Amino acid sequence: MTASLQQRVERFNFDYADALNQRRFAEWPESFAADACDYRVVSRENHDAGLPAPLMGCYTPGMVKDRVSMLIKETLTYRQMYLRHYITNVRVNEELDGTITASANLLVMQSDLEGNSSIYIVGCYEDTMVEIDGQLKLRKRLVIVDSFSIDNMLAVPL
Repeated sequence: MTASLQQRVERFNFDYADALNQRRFAEWPESFAADACDYRVVSRENHDAGLPAPLMGCYTPGMVKDRVSMLIKETLTYRQMYLRHYITNVRVNEELDGTITASANLLVMQSDLEGNSSIYIVGCYEDTMVEIDGQLKLRKRLVIVDSFSIDNMLAVPL
């Protein structure tokens, strides 16, 4: 694994977080491979027990696009919050088949329109990535959340 790959994965995560923080939801599906992808949010408890049921899951590129379609159209009703994603402790491995596995810690803070801030999500990412036309794309993003109380029905992707 080269330092530049580490930097590229970190930059990918920073750009991913920035798109969500800035409510550029139309960019979110572009983070995933167009031919096949898997995005799941699971509780730490279920993950550790080997239980596969996610809190939310998208198993195809179409499902990923559908996940944010109402956010893009601004027709989804949910409590508006400002979000800040903090992605740290990124670890990257390049596998023999050319795929990239990565993990990172995740903290998402939320602030309401009155400026009251609180923790929204604490968890981690477990990713499988591929390089397509010189760009990193997610083949799989597993979001493992330690938080038991999740606000807003996960309206905005993590």
